[in-house]
Amino acid sequence: MSADDLVVDDLIPLRWGISSAHVNLLPPDKDQDAAISRILSDSEAMKFLQFMTKPNGYSLADVAKRRQYRDQGQRNKKLLNFTIALKQSQIPDQLLDKIDQEEFLPPRRIPVDGISGCIDMDESYLVIGCCGLNNIEGYNRCSEAGIILDARFWRSGVSSAAMYLVLKYGFETMRLHRIALLTTKDNIGMRGWLERTIGVSVECIRREVLYLGSGKYLDSWDYAVFDRHWHEHAERKLLSRLGVLKQ
Repeated sequence: MSADDLVVDDLIPLRWGISSAHVNLLPPDKDQDAAISRILSDSEAMKFLQFMTKPNGYSLADVAKRRQYRDQGQRNKKLLNFTIALKQSQIPDQLLDKIDQEEFLPPRRIPVDGISGCIDMDESYLVIGCCGLNNIEGYNRCSEAGIILDARFWRSGVSSAAMYLVLKYGFETMRLHRIALLTTKDNIGMRGWLERTIGVSVECIRREVLYLGSGKYLDSWDYAVFDRHWHEHAERKLLSRLGVLKQ
């Protein structure tokens, strides 16, 4: 089947999840709200996302409202939302001592659409962030990808594992042509990942489009991955990077 024969909207389920040996992308649920509240309220995790922060952090009510808003976006076929989670056995050994046992959620089978019907989280697991596709344009086959990660897991390889699953689904299942990734000048880690691991250059710099409050703005550094990049080199580079992750 050619890309022209596919209808992108048909490939955005109401509840979707993807698992790999390295990471689990789950549909957002209420029992994850406390962990997401902690991450969105953490100044280090939000260091490069200051335009999203709230003065007093994100309350449980704020997170529930955000989850419900994004769920509606997924029903409208404009978003594909995931919560990033690691089973206890997937957490790198050097990070285990940084985690309070009370942060773990109990094992459960998480319902998803599709043939499997669920993702089996068969051991205690930890919610460490969120990611997905935003501003999906089915006719143009374009979207944006984004990720927010618990700062304890920066440089652990988990973000590469999560974004690999997002990009793979976008390019190989949804047959998207272009996925944009937006960051800022100071986010050297993200820019380096895009330029060295994915192999793309900054496409444009949009001046003063991210409002910080008090009359202050940030520039957006915009990158884009095209389907040809994915198939020619980006997937291979990401798979190579994932080889260093804990099995």
